[in-house]
Amino acid sequence: MIDLRGKRILFTGRLRSFRRLQAQQLATILGAKPVNGIDKNVDILVVGIISKPYDQLLTTQKLTYARTYGIPKIDEL
Repeated sequence: MIDLRGKRILFTGRLRSFRRLQAQQLATILGAKPVNGIDKNVDILVVGIISKPYDQLLTTQKLTYARTYGIPKIDEL
């Protein structure tokens, strides 16, 4: 398990296990600081399901930003 204490985390995509608010509450219980927007201060991006039409790239603005600035990404599960 990843130590989330003091980490600023952000969620992107549709979460399979929880509603977004539940995931944020659980993250808070585990010591993380959920945030609502991407910036260079985000420590971890939690990625759920990304679904788009077949002719579009499976990414989000948050994922693109995280790749650009080297923000670690983890799968929701």
